[in-house]
Amino acid sequence: MTAVYKYLAGLVFLAVIVQIGFAGYGAFAVAKDTDGGTVNEDRFEDVFGMHAGFGYLVVLLGLILLVVSLIARHRVKHTLILLGLLVLQVILAWIGFEVPWIGFFHPINAVAIAGLSGFIAMTEFRGGRLPVLAT
Repeated sequence: MTAVYKYLAGLVFLAVIVQIGFAGYGAFAVAKDTDGGTVNEDRFEDVFGMHAGFGYLVVLLGLILLVVSLIARHRVKHTLILLGLLVLQVILAWIGFEVPWIGFFHPINAVAIAGLSGFIAMTEFRGGRLPVLAT
């Protein structure tokens, strides 16, 4: 079951990277559309829809990773923290629409998610060992 965890952790990390890419696409697509005055709620939802929809898939992958982690009794603490950050990300997005200054924390939390999911995947693919820094 730890092999399943390893590859699922890699998939979660890749999904997080894709999710960040979708956010960038949405931001630049909306920015481009403001030049022509074509941004309305429908257009906003069109370009950020991939980011929003895929975000829920990433949370689902995080939940599946936690289930595998619990079954394998492997990296439960790290995976639980990751799932907590993923759920917080959704909450920050929901609140950010109503209270924009809260939205400031959404990309900051994304950096934490990318870092932790990358750390988990990297250590899994390195056989549980941390990289050795050259001195």
